[in-house]
Amino acid sequence: MFPTGWPGIALLLLRGALSANVAYGVLEVGATLNSAWVLALLATVAIALGLGLLTPATAVLCVLIEVGLWYLSVGTVAALHTCAILVAAALAMLGPGAYSLDAKLFGRRQVIFPPEDEDGRDE
Repeated sequence: MFPTGWPGIALLLLRGALSANVAYGVLEVGATLNSAWVLALLATVAIALGLGLLTPATAVLCVLIEVGLWYLSVGTVAALHTCAILVAAALAMLGPGAYSLDAKLFGRRQVIFPPEDEDGRDE
């Protein structure tokens, strides 16, 4: 769930690249949006994804944001949004990695079962 080492670093890089892409798309479209609330919400999603907070949920939100940005874009920019959609879908399925707030909040837990006696019952 929370891989460390190179896989964890790779997930960190994916989260960072996707959050930068979402932030850039928000700034690009922000000139046409007149709602500060919408911009603040989109920026919050980008920041949460970059920090690894509720990664599967924020990655799904990024998919929805990128689909909206893809719909508004044309040409080669649409191809970049398509790649961002694929990366966001992959992050939603893979999870945050060890270098995230999710790992700190919901990290690995150790479950210790009580020993059993000879009859197979708990002592």
